[in-house]
Amino acid sequence: MVGPVGDELQLGLDCVVALRDGGRLLVGSARAPADAEATLWLEAPDGQPCPIAQIRFHPGAGPKPNDTAQPARNFTLLVRQLPVDTRLVLQSGEARVAIAAEGPGEAALARVLAAWPAAAGFALLSDCAADPALQPLLAWPQRPFGVFADWLGGLGTVRGRIVENLPEIEEAETLTSLAGEVMVVVRGSTPFPPEARLEALPLGLQPDASGRGEAVALPLLDWHVVALPQALVGHGRIDPAWLDRLSTLDLVLQLQPRPDLTRWLRCRPRAATVPDMLDAICRTTPFAEPTDASGAAALDLLRLVVARREGFLAPSLAMLAAQRAAPDAAGRLPRLGLILGADDPLAARLFQVTAPEFEGRCDRLLVMGDAAEAVAQPFIRRGRIPVAVGAAAVQALRDAAGRAGVLAVEAPRFAAFVAAGRPADAFSHPLGAADLARLLALHAAAGCEPALADSLARLLRLHRTRQGEPAFMPVQRGWSSPHAAEVVNDHLARLWCIGMAGTAANG
Repeated sequence: MVGPVGDELQLGLDCVVALRDGGRLLVGSARAPADAEATLWLEAPDGQPCPIAQIRFHPGAGPKPNDTAQPARNFTLLVRQLPVDTRLVLQSGEARVAIAAEGPGEAALARVLAAWPAAAGFALLSDCAADPALQPLLAWPQRPFGVFADWLGGLGTVRGRIVENLPEIEEAETLTSLAGEVMVVVRGSTPFPPEARLEALPLGLQPDASGRGEAVALPLLDWHVVALPQALVGHGRIDPAWLDRLSTLDLVLQLQPRPDLTRWLRCRPRAATVPDMLDAICRTTPFAEPTDASGAAALDLLRLVVARREGFLAPSLAMLAAQRAAPDAAGRLPRLGLILGADDPLAARLFQVTAPEFEGRCDRLLVMGDAAEAVAQPFIRRGRIPVAVGAAAVQALRDAAGRAGVLAVEAPRFAAFVAAGRPADAFSHPLGAADLARLLALHAAAGCEPALADSLARLLRLHRTRQGEPAFMPVQRGWSSPHAAEVVNDHLARLWCIGMAGTAANG
């Protein structure tokens, strides 16, 4: 609906979308004299103002030649309740325009967002992440991402890291970690000015009861952006519980490489290990060494991100480390057997002979390694206990966290104990239910390889520190800078020490 048009005021409503619990989203445009202040408000049937939960204004169409009014401004206006016969009012001094707060619904909103400047769509999508009442906009109409489908379709898509058709941007690297972190590194073809800006918004699909994906916009916590000489680096986190619930996760980026230019990109982040994610900071410069300005800036940022990670991860790791098992809990918990490092198919012969050592101690057996299928065969043929390998074994371990103990043995060490005639000694370091929960938390916070088996081997090594073995083995990989490697290895060692504090006393 459009109000009276003239030189003074103009007001129009493009749509009014019904939300949960009686809320409404009003979307339209307004114009007023260039030299006067104007107010947009809702008037209830009794003449009193109707409370407005939120209102946003966005640039609209420019003025026509010789037009004395200011440019039109688009708006979105959210109300929790909208009484019948409420009117939308634009007032400037004594002049006012009032129209009924009525209009078409979500189908019209999809068309409006596709036609409006992209900044308006990004702002509304950000509001969806912050306010659950707006989440239904991502489900209307019956299309992926609802009213935002056409708007998202108009954004530049980044496949891998290369950004095409944007000469001022060379790469946009986006990564996620198991701890729910988001890292964004945008590299420019020329240095960014200090006023350059970067915002990111996670957007995911979670399977619903019908098997289709239900779109969700997620809040990004602790988002922090630092400008390096030729890159913008952003770091934040989402609730890690979301990661297991999403079938896909995208990031929508709003990038201002300079004040007069804004770009929007849609990226599919890559799942990364913690070292790889942190090393991305130092990949922003060809030689990230502290002897040059760009290298010093990258290392300073790396230290900042490391400090931020320890700030939000250390309390939960310390809480897990402080947990104590009940004195009689071990006897009542189901117990998983776990063969780790089953990489040699010939080891199947060893386990064919020693299978009773596991069957007498375990309710279920998990096997991990390159030759897991072959090593599992003797147990499968005997049929005494259920056996899982590969991805099924990893999932079983995750499902058992906090609810089962684990008798974990590393295949090479087990072979050595068998050769010494002491196979029972291989089971002398059982992991309790709290240990298993601690393992999963440490893998998310400080995992050095994609496979859970790597973190499990580190956990077993830490359980044996009283025998003189090192508490933390540095990550062996190609680093962009040896100085970065030192910072990251020290960081991971601190997290493991925090997560394992007190375990010797528990043992």
